[in-house]
Amino acid sequence: MVTETHLVQRCDGPIFIGPGTDTLRCACGNPLIEGYDEARFIAVTFECGQCGTLTTTPPLPEGMAPPFAVIVAEPVAEPRMQTTTLPGHVFIVGRAEMDRIVALYQPADPGNSIYHWTPELLDRIAAAYQRHTGTPLPAVSVDLDKPFSGVTEHALGWAVAHLRQRMALPAWSCADRHDTSSAAVHAAGFMHFLATWSHHPLFPAMLATAADGGFSMHALAPFAAAHCLSVQGNRIIFPTPAGFPGRIDGFSLAPGPTDLVAVRTVVFDRFEYPFGRPWDAAMLQGAVADVMTAEQGRINLKNPGLLLLSPGTAMPAFDAELIRAVQAAMSTLGRKNRGLVAAGPIILRMQALPDPHAIRFGYGLFPIPNRHYQGDIVLQPASGGQPSYGQPSYSQS
Repeated sequence: MVTETHLVQRCDGPIFIGPGTDTLRCACGNPLIEGYDEARFIAVTFECGQCGTLTTTPPLPEGMAPPFAVIVAEPVAEPRMQTTTLPGHVFIVGRAEMDRIVALYQPADPGNSIYHWTPELLDRIAAAYQRHTGTPLPAVSVDLDKPFSGVTEHALGWAVAHLRQRMALPAWSCADRHDTSSAAVHAAGFMHFLATWSHHPLFPAMLATAADGGFSMHALAPFAAAHCLSVQGNRIIFPTPAGFPGRIDGFSLAPGPTDLVAVRTVVFDRFEYPFGRPWDAAMLQGAVADVMTAEQGRINLKNPGLLLLSPGTAMPAFDAELIRAVQAAMSTLGRKNRGLVAAGPIILRMQALPDPHAIRFGYGLFPIPNRHYQGDIVLQPASGGQPSYGQPSYSQS
C-alpha cells in the first residue's frame, strides 16, 4: 500500500511545536515535531526536509474515544515553510484515518425501516437479544383482554409475546388494534437501535443502558435522538461509560472546536398512552413548562444545553399538540433560561403499509430554538433549513 504524504518539511526547524514533552524525529535524526504528544498526531505522514524519508504517526488506538478539536491533514504533500505552534486543544488527523473514525463513530443508516412481521422475524429479535445481552428474552404473559398489562414488566419481551399471540389468530393486522400497533413499534424500535448503533465502539454500554429499561421507547429515546441530530449534521459526542458494567448517561453536541452542549433526554410520560392522564392543550403546555423549569438547574448559562422530551407511545393527535405546547412554553420561558439552546420532543413514527403485517418505522425530532439563548453555539439545521427527522416523517394510520 502506498503511503499518503500529508506534510512536507520545508522549514529550517521542526514542522510543529506541540504541547507534549517528546520529540518526533526522522530516522536520520532530524526533528519533525518538538513537544510531541503521540495522541495529538493521528496517522499523519511527514516527509523529512533533510533526507526525504516518510515518518507516519500511529492511528487511533483501539478502544480510545476519538479526539474533539480536529484539524484534518489532507494527503496533498503540503509544504510547510515555517514552524507552527500547535494549540494545546488541537489534534491533527490524517484524512484516511479521519474517514475511518467517522464511519466507526457515526450512527449507521438503518435503511428503509420496513418491518414485515413474521414468526421468523420475532425469532431473530429473540436471538439478537440473547446474543447481545447473554440472557434469553424475558417471557412476558399476554392477556388480549388486558393487552398492555405486560409492557411495564419488560417492553420488548411484551412486544414479541404480543405479536406472537396475534399471529396465531386467523386474521390480524399491525394497525387494527392500538396494543398491536404499540407492540410493533416497540419491536421495530429494538431492531432500529441495533441497525443504527451495533457497530459503534461504545455499543456494549449503549446496550446495557437500554436493557436496563427493557428496551422501552423511553430507554431507546436518547439513542434515537443522537441518530436524528447526527443526520441533521451535528457532531455527536458520547461520554466515557460510567460504572461497571458501563452505562451511557446522555450525550453532547460538539458545534465548535472547543464547545460542548449537553443534550438532556427527559422521560415525559405524564400523558403516555394507555396509562397516562387525559390531556388537553392547556394541560400539555403546563406540563411542558414544568419540565423546562425543573431543568434549569442542569441547563443554564453556565451549562448550556438542549432539552428533549420522550413522550413514548401516543395517539396520533398528541404529537402535533405536544410540538405546539413546546413552542408555547418556549415563548413564555425562553427568556428566563438563556442557556437553553432549544427544546423539543423525540416522537415515534409508524406508517401502516398495504401489507397488513408490515409497518414503516422511524422517529421525528422537532427541536424548537430559544430565540433568547445567549451563546455562540448554533444547532445545525437540516438541509434547506427544514427539520430532519432521522427517518421520513410518518403518521400513524
